Amino acid sequence: MIRSGIITYIIIVLACLSPNLATSVHAQNWIYRYTHIGNQKFHKGQTDKAEQYYLQLLKEAPNNSRAMFNLADAYLAKGDVRGADSLYNKVTQIETNPQVRSMAWHNRGYISQRAALQSREQEQQLLRTAIEQYKQALRLEPHSDRTRYNLALCQKQFKESSNNKQQNKQQQKQQQQQKNKQNEQQQQQQQQQKNNSNKQQDKQQTEQYMNLARQAERRALEKLKQHQPRQRSKDKNW
Repeated sequence: MIRSGIITYIIIVLACLSPNLATSVHAQNWIYRYTHIGNQKFHKGQTDKAEQYYLQLLKEAPNNSRAMFNLADAYLAKGDVRGADSLYNKVTQIETNPQVRSMAWHNRGYISQRAALQSREQEQQLLRTAIEQYKQALRLEPHSDRTRYNLALCQKQFKESSNNKQQNKQQQKQQQQQKNKQNEQQQQQQQQQKNNSNKQQDKQQTEQYMNLARQAERRALEKLKQHQPRQRSKDKNW
């Protein structure tokens, strides 16, 4: 099964202006400045510091979808998959730029596809989810080579998973049949041993009864002899 090669968008995008702040030049400069500093921190690997700047942006402009996307990238880089996926999901709902929405859908697909590699029980369900998320990304950005690549990889992964699942079912079925056959043979052997044991016990008991009968017969004969009258010897009459 393929377990590597998935491509994601870790792309820091410029933050768009909140409608409440769009009329203020100062607000535009402030948003650009915090976005720029956060992006610099992120590219230097200082994700915790980058996260602080993006959070400050969202505190002042809660509906800034670009800041959400950047913060999701920071969460994903830190391993906070749930936090990242939640923010990418919000971006897909409120972002107006099709390319940014497509990247958010792509990254959601990436998260689901990676999760499938770590969960045997939910593997196929997660792969189905990832396939649909990649398709959503392609509807918005049909020429994305990254998304097409991941989608093809995910579909291949799903096919292999289905085949493996079917093989495992067949193997389990064969193992169960073999186990049932072994149990049946074992039961037959135990029954045969029990029958043989019963026959041996019956034979021993019969021999014991016969011996007792012989002994009783001998005692009766001896007793009978003891009670027979002795014959007197006749004197000769000369």
